[in-house]
Amino acid sequence: MSLPPDQLAALLAAPALEPPAGVTANFDNPPNKNGLAWFVTTFCMVISTLFLLVRLYAKIWVRKETRTEEILMVLAYGAYWGTAYAGYGMIYTPGYFVHQWNMRNGDLIRPLYLILVYGCSYSAVLPLLKTAILLDWCRIFVTGGRTKSFFWWGCMFIIGVQVLWGILCIILLNTQCVPHEAIWNFYLPSKCYDLNKVMLTSACVQVATDWSMILLPQKIIWGLQMNWQKKIGISLIFGVGLLASISGSIRLATTVTFAHEKDTMYFIAPLLFWACAEMTCGFFILCVPCLPSILKDSGLSSQVKKVFGISADSSNKPSNHDIVTFGGTGPTSSNKKSKAGKSLNDNYSKIEEEDDGGLPLGDLHATESQERLHKQQGKYITRTTQVTVNSDSRSAISGSESGDNSMPWARAR
Repeated sequence: MSLPPDQLAALLAAPALEPPAGVTANFDNPPNKNGLAWFVTTFCMVISTLFLLVRLYAKIWVRKETRTEEILMVLAYGAYWGTAYAGYGMIYTPGYFVHQWNMRNGDLIRPLYLILVYGCSYSAVLPLLKTAILLDWCRIFVTGGRTKSFFWWGCMFIIGVQVLWGILCIILLNTQCVPHEAIWNFYLPSKCYDLNKVMLTSACVQVATDWSMILLPQKIIWGLQMNWQKKIGISLIFGVGLLASISGSIRLATTVTFAHEKDTMYFIAPLLFWACAEMTCGFFILCVPCLPSILKDSGLSSQVKKVFGISADSSNKPSNHDIVTFGGTGPTSSNKKSKAGKSLNDNYSKIEEEDDGGLPLGDLHATESQERLHKQQGKYITRTTQVTVNSDSRSAISGSESGDNSMPWARAR
């Protein structure tokens, strides 16, 4: 049974929280930090939009392909606008970092509705983004034998947890009160349950999956056949999820504080800020692997090298460990094909430069040549050439047959 009009009016005009001793409530113009809210919300929206456009440019314009990841990213961006709508709405009523004792009960109706919208949108954004990220990583790292890959199964497990919890969380948010309208119209007769446990569980799930996503690809990266400097670089590229993990961890801490404070309208502000940062980091993580492809295909990489006086020849040297090839299917460049349709690694073996620990090459002199005929597993080797390379301290190679350094180079026809 609803309240009579006069009692309802008195309830809505009453203070939302008793002020501390010696504090006078300010209902008309309470102090706030709305300027900070404008900056944080707008900055996150601009950065997320930029990352979205970069990814779509790399996939649709440069690579001429669209995969499931792009569809999920666009859907996540649409849900992200739901959080932006609620975030901007909170600026006008009641404002950010406004103490609840400076508000009347009637001032809570609109914020409670906006918080519901924000929570539902947030619960949709993160599962969509993390699913897209993990699918993208599977295309990069998983080449075959998916059913036997710990990395692949780990990705599928995290995706399952994210999707199931995202759906369940949205359901719980919308069924916290019966009738549904009582979620924001708190004065209606209703049956509600405490939502704090749901919020804490949501924060814990997101933090756990964030840290799992950081650790998951590291074993594969550090198992690649490349020097440790390159491994660190690749590890950092796929470790940018640390930003999201830090944001999620701080959001968990603010959620714990929010759940134990009576001044909920004041402590909801940092919670929304860190949730916004966490979602923005998700768009950034999804965009990072395609940045090398954009720099290469757009010519920006060569232009930057020219500005800094870096030789263009050194930037065009082939690499047999091109892990961040956009839309690739494996961690090495073994998928790149030659004009004859064969893998490049089937035709030659790269000799690393001096800075990679290889031997600097000068003039080569063949000191011994042998021709042999073999048959092995259906493949014929018609000619085997052995080249002996001699090197002195100035990296000049002499033609003496008594040199100390030798390197066999076999070529199959």
